[in-house]
Amino acid sequence: MRKWMFLGVMLIAATGSAQQLDLKSLDKYADKAKSKTEINMDETMLKAAATSLSEKKKDEKIAKQSVEGLKGFFLRTYEFDDKFELKLEELKPLLDQLKAPNWKPVLRNKEDKEQTEIWMHYTNGTADGMVLIAAEAHELTVINGMGVTNMNDLQALGKMEPLK
Repeated sequence: MRKWMFLGVMLIAATGSAQQLDLKSLDKYADKAKSKTEINMDETMLKAAATSLSEKKKDEKIAKQSVEGLKGFFLRTYEFDDKFELKLEELKPLLDQLKAPNWKPVLRNKEDKEQTEIWMHYTNGTADGMVLIAAEAHELTVINGMGVTNMNDLQALGKMEPLK
């Protein structure tokens, strides 16, 4: 599942917008999880974070340019102990949101008790949103990215030193 998450994060960074999903249907898993990570960054928060980056430092400039077009980044990751087992059919409220005409599946993989899906949202033929859903019996990750960045900047991001 981790390889699909990496691919999803890269796709989110490359594209992502206009269509934020309602992730409230996932709130019920927060109390059941032994470990959880939740990120909610709307356009205002992303722009505020980018203002702290310097245009004079090469790596920070690359990072700043890479997030300029992002409109939102929302992540939910829940890990469960053996006492709780996620049923894939419980994801129906989330998956139903992807039935809108502008959502198109990029990847759909289902094996036993594991499901991975990557969907892209298109407006006027241009990708502007992305969702990754990776679910196993004891782990669930959902990433919703909105906005557009430059692929060349993303390539440079992968080569830069950690920000200090």
